[in-house]
Amino acid sequence: MRHSHSALIFLLLSCWLHAPASATSGGQPPRKEPAITRIGSIQGSAGAAKPGSYTIQAIVTGIYPGLTPGGFYVQEAAAASDGNPATSDALFVVQPETKVALGDKVQLTGTVQEAGAAPSFDQAVLTEATVTVLSSGNALPAFTTLPLPPYSGAALERYEGMRVQFPVPLTVSDVYTLRQRGELTLTTGGPVYQPTQFIDPNDDPATGTRSTGTSNLAAINAYQAANLDRSILLDDGSAATNPTPVPFLDPTLRTVRVGSTVAQLRGILGYGFGKWRVQPLPGPDAPALVVTRPPVPVFGPLDVKVASYNVLNYFNGDGAGGGFPTPRGAKTPADFVRQRSKIIQGLVQMNPDIIGLTEIENDGTGPASAIQDLVNGLNQAQGPGTYAFVNDGGTTQQPNNTDVIRCAIIYKPAVVAPLGEARVATVTGVFERPPLAQVFTTRRKARPDTLAVVINHFKSKGSGTGVNADQNDGQGGSNDRRRNQANALVQFVNTTVVPAGTKRVVCIGDYNANYEEDPIDIMRAAGLVVVTPPTSASYVFKGLTGSLDHCIVTSNMVGFIDVHKWNINSGEPLFLQFDVAGAATDVSTPFRSSDHDPVLIGVNFAGITPANMNTPRLFVYPKPAAGGRTFTLADLPKNIGPLTLEVLLPQGIPMLRLHGSGSLLQAELNRYTGHLAPGIYEVRLQGRNLNRTQRVMKE
Repeated sequence: MRHSHSALIFLLLSCWLHAPASATSGGQPPRKEPAITRIGSIQGSAGAAKPGSYTIQAIVTGIYPGLTPGGFYVQEAAAASDGNPATSDALFVVQPETKVALGDKVQLTGTVQEAGAAPSFDQAVLTEATVTVLSSGNALPAFTTLPLPPYSGAALERYEGMRVQFPVPLTVSDVYTLRQRGELTLTTGGPVYQPTQFIDPNDDPATGTRSTGTSNLAAINAYQAANLDRSILLDDGSAATNPTPVPFLDPTLRTVRVGSTVAQLRGILGYGFGKWRVQPLPGPDAPALVVTRPPVPVFGPLDVKVASYNVLNYFNGDGAGGGFPTPRGAKTPADFVRQRSKIIQGLVQMNPDIIGLTEIENDGTGPASAIQDLVNGLNQAQGPGTYAFVNDGGTTQQPNNTDVIRCAIIYKPAVVAPLGEARVATVTGVFERPPLAQVFTTRRKARPDTLAVVINHFKSKGSGTGVNADQNDGQGGSNDRRRNQANALVQFVNTTVVPAGTKRVVCIGDYNANYEEDPIDIMRAAGLVVVTPPTSASYVFKGLTGSLDHCIVTSNMVGFIDVHKWNINSGEPLFLQFDVAGAATDVSTPFRSSDHDPVLIGVNFAGITPANMNTPRLFVYPKPAAGGRTFTLADLPKNIGPLTLEVLLPQGIPMLRLHGSGSLLQAELNRYTGHLAPGIYEVRLQGRNLNRTQRVMKE
């Protein structure tokens, strides 16, 4: 009986399942599958996607639950796209609780929007999506190679959300937001420089020496626009603040620096917080950064080695372990120990004979003073009596100084001896931290030579009112005050330093002015020579590389001096600095011991012989990237006969005159110009039916 009842139920069910729809469902038609819309028609070729409800099919290419909002990117395979290169084939799907995997082919139904408000934030997104996984393990769409810059909205909109790769290597130009947001700024064509490193606000060509006016301001603005056009963000795939661990760090060096490179960057092109950004991919397509730290610069034979070092507000409290926090320096005794260790590491590794210091506490010369503390630390590291400091005449505070920091000089008594007393610029109302000068005589040879070293620290760019307000000419605030300080420094050199016993003067320190700014032009106009090229960097501000620290010399030093900047600080992340890293500070290295890079100078009074004599160091100028086009004589007309080659300073002072065949001059060019200091020169080439002039840069 149970069996017969079961059979009856089966029969009734079978009849119901196979009955015509009109007989069992009130005449409802069968369920209709939604129409599939191509993503390209949604994205369109305009600036924003077309809002509305859509169903799409695409492949999951990247999953980022940590973004705000979280979700994943999808992109159509090439065969399924609309085939229009002007429209993107990808979208971001808002789904914080992501339930898909890379390579899934999915069908999505939801609402598209692209607006400033959440959850879009000006990126095309699919919201409130229903997700159906159609298949798994599909091949991901091929990478689309981006064009060269500009990387503007108009240029990149067509690639929004897609898997992209860059056609050239990229360089890290800014690490400022790395710790806070997990971001790096990358650029094509090398680092981005401050416009005023290469462009003079009031001179074209930039080697002019006018120091007033804004006739060349359009070029400043164009240069900055070009900087932005070749920059793009590398994101860490997350919106988290202070991500742990910090992404992109070299596993050995535990840093990533300005100047680090990515040979081939691949990722997904997204948009957020007002900027285009590349979201990283896992596995073999993950960003591979090459990070190196520079060794100590080397020189040929020297008589004297000079350095300038910004010691980042070196305050030693009360000198007995107390007195913390200090007005500008370390906040705790432990922080000061870390700061001191790193700075001493840097000075010991450079091993200069004379050191000009900036940003050291202005607390006199007593046994508890900051300058005595630093000398004690150096002598503990290198042996008793290795270093001594120049007495600036201020027992408790430097004369004519209105700041809590000052300039100072220390030296090796075994190598040089002070000739007479130190000189502090006495002009009133001009300097916050007056220049300090000392004439030295050498002790390495039986017949001594003399050399004056002047250490300077001009007014910073960060503030100013009235005539000293930022004039929006690329030079920052207080430029007029720095102009006055440059004029006063020239006067100090000519009327105080040179009469003290030498005609050879080296002016070093923090001028708070980039290579082509007015204060530097004032010193050029006075006949002084800036013996560093524009590519010689010492400071990074808002992602722009520049040089605030210079070596400026009397022209009679040009054949006897070589200059290098040791980039141990400016390119390193701020979070490695002692007052940010705290107990995690790496006290075994000098890297990020300050925010400015030290300048290292070699002097040989018999004539300089660089250590890298066979390495080309002459480049066609202007060229904003280091390692630009090498200057050669290879394109000379055939059978031109003997040539005359002259090398002059931009001010017109002749430095070198050669005569011979083109092939001979080319073969010996490096050797002939090896003694020239780094900087800008003018080359004049004359021969039969030939008269050429070319500016060159020596690195």
